[in-house]
Amino acid sequence: MQTISKDTIYSAVRDAIPRLACVLPRDVARALSSASDEEEAPFAKCALSQLIENERIARCDYVPICQDTGTVWVCLEIGSDIEVAGDVLSRVDEAVGEAYEAAHLRKSVVVDALVNRANTTTNAPAFAEIKMVDEPGVARLHIMLKGGGSDNASRVTMLVPGAGRRGIIDEVLDCVRAKGANACPPLVIGIGIGATFDKVAGLAKHALMREIGTPSKDSEVAAFERELLEAVNASGVGAGGLGGSHTALAVHIETAPCHIAALPLAINMGCSALRRCTIDLTEKESFNECIQEGSSNVPDENDEAQSPIIDGHRIDLPLNRAQLSALRVGDVCLLTGDIYTLRDAGHMRLINELEQKGSLPYGLEGQIIFYAGPTPEACGRPFGAIGPTTASRMDFATPALLRAGVVATIGKGKRSEAVREACIETGSVYFAAVGGAAAFLAKCVDSSETLGYDDLGTEALRRIHVTDFPVFVALDTQGNDIYRV
Repeated sequence: MQTISKDTIYSAVRDAIPRLACVLPRDVARALSSASDEEEAPFAKCALSQLIENERIARCDYVPICQDTGTVWVCLEIGSDIEVAGDVLSRVDEAVGEAYEAAHLRKSVVVDALVNRANTTTNAPAFAEIKMVDEPGVARLHIMLKGGGSDNASRVTMLVPGAGRRGIIDEVLDCVRAKGANACPPLVIGIGIGATFDKVAGLAKHALMREIGTPSKDSEVAAFERELLEAVNASGVGAGGLGGSHTALAVHIETAPCHIAALPLAINMGCSALRRCTIDLTEKESFNECIQEGSSNVPDENDEAQSPIIDGHRIDLPLNRAQLSALRVGDVCLLTGDIYTLRDAGHMRLINELEQKGSLPYGLEGQIIFYAGPTPEACGRPFGAIGPTTASRMDFATPALLRAGVVATIGKGKRSEAVREACIETGSVYFAAVGGAAAFLAKCVDSSETLGYDDLGTEALRRIHVTDFPVFVALDTQGNDIYRV
């Protein structure tokens, strides 16, 4: 009988994480390339070209694909004839802490969701589980780095049985239209149908582990996957949330029995940087070889840069009101100059300072706030990766900041009606950057200086200097909105 030890799991997790963070799985990279070849909508084509170039930069420079290097999910699947100790997962958190530190990855886990939101500084704990499978001789380790934007766009709902297939389709489409743009499309959507409230989300997460292009083994479920994918891609959300015909690369469904009174449904959004692998622990090859050959691209020394399709207004910062009023929704802009990074916790502090002082601190008047939490310095650049986070999380503070003198913001996804009205009132704009293109965008950053809130780590207030930083006008001074499809 084969034995799987805690040291085996520790080594597998520690070795897998850096590569997962920096090298996109082969099936995802291929699907992005196919989507780009097929896409005809110009904005979506531009977004896809950035994602493809981002993949090349991250892989060749070995920097994170995305600035959100995620929470770590580990699932050990074992057959009945595999022996494991009771503490087989006890070194997973140690492996996570070591890997994130050594690879200069962003640490995004807080101590407690409610009572203590201080950063753990290690990205631990991981979310680990053991699953028994009826497959003799099997010992598989699933590992996923799951970003917050895609998880936040996910949902669990308990439908009534009468809702049926039509109800599932409607719920999936509502989820995609409401929050799909926040999850860095094109998406891979994992769907769980059945089980109980607490188990259906696990079905959806496991669905994301299936290789893109591999249908369900059940022909009826496979047909429903195709139907859902067609419906999602007809939604108009598109790559980067900018329209087009490729909102999703795949829809994968896992089903289970359930109570006669229930139709549990879980929708787990996987972003365009779906970072996951499955390691066969019974193989004798090294874990690095298993990851490299089994699930990821191999760097090609002959790789050449592919120029993303960008042709727009070249703008020197800071912006003035005349420049702002001339911009129209959908305009492509290349920004050069200083912008300021700030996220959720920093916005809470900034609003408090604004209320206490009556004016914007840190020289923010007339400036742009970029909703970003970068990874540490890497490859000779200020950041390994930097990209937009979900803008709507900052909606609580944005109207007040625009009225106080901030002239523009940069993020991804939809904004509230209150933000739209504040843009009209103050003559401000909201720019969208392509989510998931963080290694590509990091090459546009020349320097970085921390100005405040240093204790917040990645969420600190920074002034960064950018050159030809690509954005789309998502909300203009007239209130026109690129996300209103």
